[in-house]
Formats: sequence, C-alpha cells, structure tokens
Amino acid sequence: MTTSVVVAATLALTAGCGSDGGGSSAGDTKGGAAIGKGMAQLPVEPTEEPTEDPTDDPYDDPTDSPTGGSALVTSDAKMGTCGWGSDGKPYANIKISNSSSTTAYYTLLVGFVDDAGKVVTTGTKSDAPVPGDSDKTIKVTAFEADSSKKAKKCRLSLGTKSDSAD
Repeated sequence: MTTSVVVAATLALTAGCGSDGGGSSAGDTKGGAAIGKGMAQLPVEPTEEPTEDPTDDPYDDPTDSPTGGSALVTSDAKMGTCGWGSDGKPYANIKISNSSSTTAYYTLLVGFVDDAGKVVTTGTKSDAPVPGDSDKTIKVTAFEADSSKKAKKCRLSLGTKSDSAD
C-alpha cells in the first residue's frame, strides 16, 4: 500500500465521521440483486485469498497489492464483489465472519483506485453490527461518483472490530 493511499484513506475516514459513510440510509434497504443487474464489476484486491472467480470482469484480476495480514484489517473481513451503482458510485461488498459469541461492530474503509494505484474515491461504513457467530455482507459505497469508471481496483484499507458502537 502506498503512502498516498494511506493518507487519502485516513483523510476520507476522518471526513466521513458522524455521517455513517456519507451516504443516505435509503440505499441500504435495496436488495443486491436489483442494484447489481447489468452492472459492471470492479476487480477485487484479494485480502488473503480470492473469494470468488470473476465473472464478466472487464479488467485483469489484480494480485499486486493484497491487504491480507495487515494490522489495519481484521481477519474477520474479506473483500467480496465490487462494481458501480446506478448513480455512478463504486461500491464494495465486504464479507464479515464474526466468530465471537456477541454482536460486534465493524468500521470499514475501502479505496477505489485506478491502474496506477491513484485513489479515485473512497468509502466508509461505521459501526456496522454483525450478530455473534454469523456471517454478513456489508456494502460500502464511495463518497463520490466515478461515472467515467476510472476505478480499476477496490481495496479494503481499514477494517476494525469493536464490542460496542461509538
């Protein structure tokens, strides 16, 4: 991970504080099948191992910057599919496996980068609850639209786990 990605990711996380990722909660209730219909897919930067084979992927599968093993990303979080919403904003589905017996709260930061590794936009999700001993997919939507589809990769840059919501 380059220094510019860390700095941009940190700034984006700070800017999104108190707004639950800067997006409206209305989009959180839509079903993934309806939103994902006919949508282009972004390649995923694998966290430790690929979670699925790409389908209809317009880009090469990136393998140059895995985030697995990073102290900044909890082992509970794995990158899922990525793409663009109908509003032009990139999104990433983060797969959470909470192995503790109580509800945990996850704060996630995703960077959407171009071929050169330059950050196009970022997105955060704060205090997303995941019940104990369960799996859940959390959608993180970017702050800004990428209507020209410059983003070529999505990266889970930060993933923290907490016992209580802040």
